[in-house]
Amino acid sequence: MILDAQQSLVVGAAFVIGAGAAWGAAQWWFGRQLRAAAARQDKVDKAREFAAQQASQARKQIEALQKELGDLRHASRPHGPRVDVQASAPEVMLPVLGADSNPGSLPPDGFADTQVLAPRKR
Repeated sequence: MILDAQQSLVVGAAFVIGAGAAWGAAQWWFGRQLRAAAARQDKVDKAREFAAQQASQARKQIEALQKELGDLRHASRPHGPRVDVQASAPEVMLPVLGADSNPGSLPPDGFADTQVLAPRKR
């Protein structure tokens, strides 16, 4: 069966109209998807930027605290060179109170015996 010119023109016009409608629907659908993806990407970028700012602030705070801690450690150190007292002091035997001056009468641990006092009454 041979189509006449009018029928082929109608079929061609229907094809063009259908293709245009499909293109418009695809543009609307995928455009909506792209806008949603762009909005999510913007949200992620803003969150990443905020996290970077927070990390930078935390680093600055940590740096300030470490500097302050170093200053406090430096201030708590005794000034001047440290001298080991035991290494530089000559060995001197001091007499123990209440004991003979004879070094052989010292207790084995080197300390005099102590007595516990009764607690004071208030």
